[in-house]
Amino acid sequence: MTTTIRIERSFDCRPGRVWDAWTKPDLLDRWFCPNPDLRVSSHADAREGGAYRVNMGGEYIVSGSYQRLEEPAVLECTWQWEHETLTTLLRVEFAQRGSGGTDLVLVHSDFTDAADAEATREGWELSLDRLAQLLAG
Repeated sequence: MTTTIRIERSFDCRPGRVWDAWTKPDLLDRWFCPNPDLRVSSHADAREGGAYRVNMGGEYIVSGSYQRLEEPAVLECTWQWEHETLTTLLRVEFAQRGSGGTDLVLVHSDFTDAADAEATREGWELSLDRLAQLLAG
Protein backbone atom coordinates (compact mmCIF):
# COMPACT_ATOMS: atom_id res chain seq x y z
CA MET A 1 0.00 0.00 0.00
CA THR A 2 1.27 3.47 -0.84
CA THR A 3 0.73 6.73 1.00
CA THR A 4 -0.09 10.11 -0.50
CA ILE A 5 0.19 13.52 1.14
CA ARG A 6 -1.87 16.54 0.12
CA ILE A 7 -1.27 20.14 1.16
CA GLU A 8 -3.25 23.22 0.16
CA ARG A 9 -2.02 26.80 0.42
CA SER A 10 -3.10 30.21 -0.83
CA PHE A 11 -0.82 33.06 -1.87
CA ASP A 12 -1.63 36.71 -2.54
CA CYS A 13 0.01 36.85 -5.95
CA ARG A 14 -0.74 35.63 -9.44
CA PRO A 15 -0.07 32.00 -10.47
CA GLY A 16 2.76 33.05 -12.79
CA ARG A 17 4.75 34.41 -9.88
CA VAL A 18 4.25 31.22 -7.85
CA TRP A 19 5.13 29.14 -10.93
CA ASP A 20 8.39 31.04 -11.33
CA ALA A 21 9.29 30.29 -7.71
CA TRP A 22 8.98 26.57 -8.53
CA THR A 23 10.85 26.61 -11.85
CA LYS A 24 13.59 29.25 -11.68
CA PRO A 25 16.77 28.19 -9.82
CA ASP A 26 17.50 31.66 -8.44
CA LEU A 27 14.10 31.61 -6.72
CA LEU A 28 14.18 27.91 -5.76
CA ASP A 29 17.44 28.57 -3.94
CA ARG A 30 15.63 31.03 -1.67
CA TRP A 31 12.90 28.75 -0.32
CA PHE A 32 13.17 25.10 -1.41
CA CYS A 33 14.43 23.67 1.88
CA PRO A 34 12.70 23.36 5.24
CA ASN A 35 15.87 24.44 7.07
CA PRO A 36 16.72 28.11 6.45
CA ASP A 37 20.26 27.55 7.78
CA LEU A 38 21.20 25.26 4.90
CA ARG A 39 22.58 26.74 1.69
CA VAL A 40 20.50 25.66 -1.30
CA SER A 41 21.86 25.24 -4.80
CA SER A 42 19.55 24.13 -7.58
CA HIS A 43 19.43 23.33 -11.27
CA ALA A 44 16.10 23.22 -13.10
CA ASP A 45 15.58 22.49 -16.79
CA ALA A 46 11.85 23.19 -16.56
CA ARG A 47 10.54 21.41 -19.64
CA GLU A 48 8.88 18.04 -20.05
CA GLY A 49 11.66 15.47 -19.86
CA GLY A 50 14.03 18.03 -18.33
CA ALA A 51 15.83 17.34 -15.07
CA TYR A 52 16.13 19.18 -11.81
CA ARG A 53 18.47 18.76 -8.85
CA VAL A 54 18.40 20.56 -5.52
CA ASN A 55 21.32 20.38 -3.09
CA MET A 56 20.35 21.41 0.43
CA GLY A 57 23.52 22.05 2.37
CA GLY A 58 25.34 19.09 0.87
CA GLU A 59 23.41 16.78 3.22
CA TYR A 60 20.14 16.46 1.36
CA ILE A 61 20.05 16.17 -2.41
CA VAL A 62 16.88 15.52 -4.37
CA SER A 63 16.54 15.13 -8.11
CA GLY A 64 14.09 14.02 -10.72
CA SER A 65 12.61 14.79 -14.08
CA TYR A 66 9.68 16.90 -15.14
CA GLN A 67 6.84 14.70 -16.36
CA ARG A 68 4.23 17.35 -17.09
CA LEU A 69 4.42 21.14 -17.27
CA GLU A 70 1.43 23.30 -18.11
CA GLU A 71 2.54 26.83 -17.27
CA PRO A 72 1.29 28.26 -14.96
CA ALA A 73 -1.21 25.59 -13.89
CA VAL A 74 0.42 22.15 -13.42
CA LEU A 75 3.91 20.96 -12.51
CA GLU A 76 4.52 17.25 -12.16
CA CYS A 77 7.88 15.58 -11.58
CA THR A 78 9.54 12.52 -10.16
CA TRP A 79 11.26 12.90 -6.80
CA GLN A 80 14.20 10.88 -5.53
CA TRP A 81 16.56 11.53 -2.65
CA GLU A 82 20.16 10.81 -3.63
CA HIS A 83 20.63 8.42 -0.69
CA GLU A 84 17.44 6.40 -1.38
CA THR A 85 16.11 4.15 -4.12
CA LEU A 86 12.42 5.05 -3.82
CA THR A 87 11.07 7.37 -6.52
CA THR A 88 7.88 9.25 -5.71
CA LEU A 89 5.69 11.58 -7.75
CA LEU A 90 5.15 15.25 -6.97
CA ARG A 91 2.26 17.16 -8.53
CA VAL A 92 1.63 20.85 -7.87
CA GLU A 93 -1.41 22.68 -9.20
CA PHE A 94 -1.69 26.46 -9.33
CA ALA A 95 -5.15 28.00 -9.75
CA GLN A 96 -5.98 31.68 -9.94
CA ARG A 97 -8.09 32.86 -7.03
CA GLY A 98 -10.03 36.06 -7.47
CA SER A 99 -8.29 38.96 -9.14
CA GLY A 100 -4.76 38.30 -7.98
CA GLY A 101 -4.31 35.29 -5.74
CA THR A 102 -3.21 31.71 -6.24
CA ASP A 103 -4.50 28.52 -4.68
CA LEU A 104 -1.82 25.83 -4.62
CA VAL A 105 -2.48 22.11 -4.20
CA LEU A 106 0.56 19.89 -3.63
CA VAL A 107 0.12 16.12 -3.94
CA HIS A 108 3.16 13.95 -3.23
CA SER A 109 2.42 10.27 -3.81
CA ASP A 110 3.82 6.73 -3.96
CA PHE A 111 5.42 6.60 -0.51
CA THR A 112 5.82 3.04 0.73
CA ASP A 113 6.43 4.06 4.34
CA ALA A 114 3.93 6.18 6.31
CA ALA A 115 6.70 7.66 8.50
CA ASP A 116 8.61 8.84 5.40
CA ALA A 117 5.42 10.40 4.07
CA GLU A 118 4.82 12.23 7.34
CA ALA A 119 8.41 13.51 7.46
CA THR A 120 8.01 14.71 3.89
CA ARG A 121 4.74 16.46 4.79
CA GLU A 122 6.52 18.28 7.63
CA GLY A 123 9.31 19.31 5.27
CA TRP A 124 6.84 20.61 2.70
CA GLU A 125 4.91 22.57 5.32
CA LEU A 126 8.09 24.34 6.45
CA SER A 127 9.27 24.92 2.88
CA LEU A 128 5.89 26.32 1.85
CA ASP A 129 6.08 28.70 4.81
CA ARG A 130 9.36 29.94 3.35
CA LEU A 131 7.77 30.23 -0.09
CA ALA A 132 4.99 32.37 1.42
CA GLN A 133 7.63 34.67 2.93
CA LEU A 134 9.43 34.95 -0.40
CA LEU A 135 6.23 35.76 -2.29
CA ALA A 136 5.13 38.29 0.31
CA GLY A 137 8.43 40.18 0.03
